[in-house]
Amino acid sequence: MSKQFAAFHVSWRDAKSRPLGLVADERDYGRAAAAALQSRLNQLADEGWIVQDVLPASGITPKQCAGFTIIAFR
Repeated sequence: MSKQFAAFHVSWRDAKSRPLGLVADERDYGRAAAAALQSRLNQLADEGWIVQDVLPASGITPKQCAGFTIIAFR
């Protein structure tokens, strides 16, 4: 039986309530990224995907670091 692997990228931009640029700080971007990650993980679980790994994004600014790559298979 073959497995289908896929990678999904989730960032603060995918959150329902995004932080405002001028008044947002690192914590706001982190909270938005965590909310987007939780929402995407729930969606993948409903679709039957099995999560293998969650990798944090790298970057210099908080906007660049507030993201995750999800490796999943079914």
